[in-house]
Parts: sequence; C-alpha cells; structure tokens
Amino acid sequence: MFNFSGQEFFIIAIFALLLFGPDKIPQLARTIGRFTREFNKYKSIMEQTLNAEIYRAEGPTKETISIEERIAKAGAASTAFSAAREPEGSGELTDEPAATDAITSPAPKTAPKPSTAPSADEADEEDEE
Repeated sequence: MFNFSGQEFFIIAIFALLLFGPDKIPQLARTIGRFTREFNKYKSIMEQTLNAEIYRAEGPTKETISIEERIAKAGAASTAFSAAREPEGSGELTDEPAATDAITSPAPKTAPKPSTAPSADEADEEDEE
C-alpha cells in the first residue's frame, strides 16, 4: 500500500524529530504502539462476534455435525418416514396406498424418462469433431 524507501523514512524521522523534539519521540512511539495493540484487540473481538453471528444464522454445517448426530438424525428421519407410510391399524408396511388414500390423495407423480436423443449442445460437439 505505502512504499517507503530509505530516504523517505529518513525525511519523516527528521521531520518528526524537529516537530516533537527528542524527549517526546519515545512517548509518541509508545502511544502509537498502544493504539495499535488496542485497535488489533478490538478488531479481533469484532471478527469473533461477526463469525459467531454468521455461524448462528447459517446453522451447523456438515463438517461441524458429528457422525453420531448425523446417524441419530438419519434414524429419526427413517422412523418418521416409516410411520408415515404405515397404514392405520396395521403393523406392517405396504407399498400400495389404502383404499381411502386413493380417493383423497392425488395420483403419484412419475419421474420423466430420459430421452435418448442427444441435446443441442451434444449435437454441436459431435458436428465439430
């Protein structure tokens, strides 16, 4: 950002010596050092606060969740899914919906079948070869 050569630093040192005097230079250096330490301390506190708020807003990521927690979540989801698919009054799972579900629930959506024809981009690439 700032490029100081030896001559420029020497000129600034002479100017500071003339402006503040030889007895005030050490006190000025201590004040600047203290200010720099305080500034860095408050900067790190602010960074920690911002990082904590961002973490709280985004929630835990995949890396921060332990394997045990992930297994427990998967087990709970599996149990909930099984309970949702289980017909009332029966203890076993079926793939077919109950007769009352067929009347009230919409027909299941099927996934579109992939086309065997190449897309426009693939056709262009084949033409270029």
